[in-house]
Amino acid sequence: MYVESELTDGVVGLGIDIASIHRIAKFIDRYDRETLLMLFTPTEIERCQSNCDRDRSYAICFATKEAVGKALGTGLVGIDWNEIEANITHNKIAIALYGKARMQAIERGIQTWIAQWLCWDDHILVHVLAYSEASRE
Repeated sequence: MYVESELTDGVVGLGIDIASIHRIAKFIDRYDRETLLMLFTPTEIERCQSNCDRDRSYAICFATKEAVGKALGTGLVGIDWNEIEANITHNKIAIALYGKARMQAIERGIQTWIAQWLCWDDHILVHVLAYSEASRE
């Protein structure tokens, strides 16, 4: 049985990802800023470095990129990691897209992203919903 819901009206993509904070921390410690700029935007690096829980912040950004790629329907194929930016506020994430990632979102009619994260033990779970107003009509 299918029940129509206003909550799902307009959803054109869903992405979920889980990241280990410990594994991301080891990765961050291993590489210099130049290498990190291939994965993260300068703004993400600044925010994560200044956060009191730096490793958790990087894990949230990393998992967000994976989840957004899934919601776009392509994974991260043809998209550079640093074309997806996560701005973390409490348990919500604002998403900004650039370059090819932005173009893919436009092609799919995505105008709005809703993203949240939660943490348990050493893991971060991020889930995102991609909305298109056109599909609500």
